[in-house]
Amino acid sequence: MSVQLLVDRFARRDLAVKLDATRYGATQTVLLTAAQVDRLIEELTHARQAMRAAADPCEQAGETR
Repeated sequence: MSVQLLVDRFARRDLAVKLDATRYGATQTVLLTAAQVDRLIEELTHARQAMRAAADPCEQAGETR
């Protein structure tokens, strides 16, 4: 996966983030709006927290540090 910020030099469009994702040898490009980037960051943050919680047995047992 690669991410690139695109700026239209003539300012006819809003800023966008270009996301290139490759799966099974095929690459697909998606342009994301600012709202979509915010949502993506939110979802990735939630996924990271869930992965950390699953990997930490102390948190699963309800213990605090």
